[in-house]
Amino acid sequence: MVPRSMRFSTGSEDETERFGERLGGLLGEGAIVGLVGPLGAGKTTLVRGIARGLGVDEGVVASPTFLTAAQYQGKLEVAHIDLYRHADRLPDPDWLAELLDGEGVALVEWFERLGDGARDDALRIEIEFGRFASERRFTLRALGPRSNAVLRALEGERAA
Repeated sequence: MVPRSMRFSTGSEDETERFGERLGGLLGEGAIVGLVGPLGAGKTTLVRGIARGLGVDEGVVASPTFLTAAQYQGKLEVAHIDLYRHADRLPDPDWLAELLDGEGVALVEWFERLGDGARDDALRIEIEFGRFASERRFTLRALGPRSNAVLRALEGERAA
């Protein structure tokens, strides 16, 4: 059976970044990764790893909370969107659509705030705190065929 969701955990920020790097290496043009989790759960840490896996230089990625979005250049353009400040009102829908529907990769922190603006094919990653301070638990859900292919590739890596 083709995996539609996957669960795993990491024990440190470094492990979370390494997982992100592996994931970033599997993403292609038009991919959307939606990150959901409480403050401090590690959304930006995961984004740093994903961006590195996409060829973005080390040390470039920071949380764009006060800017809403930042763009980085790697093998593909990476749009890093943070909707933390937009609980009540999203940014301009045309601007968001341009970032989400671009030819690069969109990484969206606080993805749940997109509501109806969320795309049909995204990889939704829910992050929770684990039992220990540095442990994080991840649930990845494929919301369409492209994201399902990424989950299949990740599952294949885990089995190897």
